[in-house]
Amino acid sequence: MRSIVLFSVLLSKSWSFQPNALNKSFHLTNRSRFGPFIVAHDWIHKFTSPLFNFLDDFKNEQEYGNPLGESTNFPPAICPTEIHRIRFSTTAGDFTVRLDRSLSPSGVTRFLELVDDGFFVDQLLYRVDPGFVIQFGVASTPEMHSRWDPNVGAPVPPLPDEPNRQEFSAGSVSFAGSGFDSRSCHIFIALEPGGATLGSASHETVLGSVESEDGGMLAVENIVRNREETQYGDLLGMQQALIREGNSALESYSGIDRFIACGRM
Repeated sequence: MRSIVLFSVLLSKSWSFQPNALNKSFHLTNRSRFGPFIVAHDWIHKFTSPLFNFLDDFKNEQEYGNPLGESTNFPPAICPTEIHRIRFSTTAGDFTVRLDRSLSPSGVTRFLELVDDGFFVDQLLYRVDPGFVIQFGVASTPEMHSRWDPNVGAPVPPLPDEPNRQEFSAGSVSFAGSGFDSRSCHIFIALEPGGATLGSASHETVLGSVESEDGGMLAVENIVRNREETQYGDLLGMQQALIREGNSALESYSGIDRFIACGRM
C-alpha cells in the first residue's frame, strides 16, 4: 500500500499539482500497462487533491507576494511584488507614495514614467473633494501636458484597464478616467469615507497608497483643510481650462496647494 501511495503522490507532484491534466493524458495512454496502480491513484486522488490545491495556492501566494489571510475577492497578481517609493513635496507638506507593480503592472509603469519626466512638478491639486478624493494630473504647462494626455494629441496611447486587486481606503492611489481603457495621466488619492466605495469603475485600480508611517497622511489632511478654508470647492469644472492654459487658468484662485517637487526614493 505504501508503494501505491508513493507512486500516486509522485505522479501528482511531478505534474506540477495538476492531477486533472495527469488523468487526461496518463490514463489514456497507459491504463492497460499500469491498470492496478491507476485505479489506486484515482482513489487516492480524491483525498490528496485538496492538499495539492492548497500547496499550489500557497506557492502562488508566496511567489507573487500575496500574504495568506488576505481577502480572496480580488483577482490574483500576474507578476511578483515590486515596490517603488515616490516622494512628493507640496505646499501643504510632504508625503510618500508606495507603489506595487503587482497591483497594476501597466499603471505603475506609466506612473513612474510620469515621475521621471517631471510631469508632476508644479502641478496644482485642483480637485479636493473632502471625504472622497484629491485629484491631480494636469501639467503646469500645456506643452508638458500634451506629452502624456492622448486627448490632446500625446504620442502615447491610453492604458488598457487592469482589474482592481486591492480594496480602496484612505490614501489609495489610482488613475482617474472616463470609461473603458481611459487611463493616461490623471491621478487621484482616495479619502474616507467616500473613497472606500471606489473600485467599481473600469479605471479605478489601486496602484499603491500614501505611506502613513512618516506622517504622509497629515500632509493629505492639510491639503483638504486648506481647500475647506478657501471654500473653492473641488474645481473639477476647471479641468479643461487647466489643460488648455496650464496653471495660469487658476491664477485668481489663491491658496490652491501644488506639488513643489517629486522624485523616486
